[in-house]
Amino acid sequence: MITLISVMDYLSMRTGGVRFLMSVFSKLLETRKFRIIVVVGQVIEEPLIIDKNFEVINLDIYSKYKLPHEQPLNAIKFMSELRFVIKQLIEYENSILHTNNHLPNLLPLLTRIDIPIVCSIHHLESLQCAHTFIGKLGIAVLQDFLELNAKCNIVHVPSNHIKSLIQQKSIINKHNIVVIPPGIDTRKYFTTPRKPSNGLFVMIGRLEQRKHYDHAIAAFKIVARYRPYYKLVIIGDGSLKHKLIQLIKRYDLERNIFLLGSADEKTKLELLSRAEALIHLGYPEGFGIVILEALASGIPVIAYDVPPLNEIVVHRETGVLVRKDGVADLAKAIIDIDKHSFHPDKLRRTAERYDINTVARKFEKLYRHLIEA
Repeated sequence: MITLISVMDYLSMRTGGVRFLMSVFSKLLETRKFRIIVVVGQVIEEPLIIDKNFEVINLDIYSKYKLPHEQPLNAIKFMSELRFVIKQLIEYENSILHTNNHLPNLLPLLTRIDIPIVCSIHHLESLQCAHTFIGKLGIAVLQDFLELNAKCNIVHVPSNHIKSLIQQKSIINKHNIVVIPPGIDTRKYFTTPRKPSNGLFVMIGRLEQRKHYDHAIAAFKIVARYRPYYKLVIIGDGSLKHKLIQLIKRYDLERNIFLLGSADEKTKLELLSRAEALIHLGYPEGFGIVILEALASGIPVIAYDVPPLNEIVVHRETGVLVRKDGVADLAKAIIDIDKHSFHPDKLRRTAERYDINTVARKFEKLYRHLIEA
């Protein structure tokens, strides 16, 4: 039996990268050939996994309402305690360490680890995202220098775009990068019937700056002049919630845009089944799991023409690509979306290759290769 030790900042089933890995782990447990131990700085939401070979170790350090960089003392404490916990866990025979998120990926730099290590890097923060000198310095040192050069047997990335960025920036991890895109349970979406509601659009994700919800709100200010009945529902929570509420009020869009907060799977599936399109404007982005969820639901995606979004969305075939930061172009794409013909069955076929069973088999093959090497 292989013991997989996974380390991440938070355990939350509403965070794309974590939800994806938990789905993979669930499939691995079904093989009865894996024991999985997940070590986290805080549990926000328990996964629905009940198995004698699955364990969660909650160090209970982080605040549930702030990201790690917003609580640096807790981040330092997390990494300090993590060193001692990992030293005990790696004594298991046939063990693999799989780190996930920026800070856990620094673990190989802080302690000696004599088992194979997989580091997942879902996306890279851009220097442009930091508005202070200290922020830019932090990204340059902690991410671009330390994280990208932490010694891992395999660096797992979700897209060719992230692979290319790491190859450009890393000194030692240029040739050990493996691309395995996220996966979803396609059956869940395929079996949900389409019930289109004229003029309904959906955005899904954490309310943070790099998702560019403010661009969609600004675009809807234009859209509302020509299509006053159009609606935008935003599913997700985060630190930008208050600012977005104020922006919606400033543009007098309370009848057009609704912040739903965190929603359960049933609500999300219902809204996707009714939407004309998903709007996804995230960058820098590692992949965009919600794009797969939209395509599997049979709805097109309106996205910025930036990698890796344009690796998934094909213009006028599976959605509409818009010039980056082009608010007026975005508004036009929303207004004109019904002029294009997007057949639900074709969109769903695009999502088939990202089925979670296919993706889980790729991870199983990767883990077995590391043990047998």
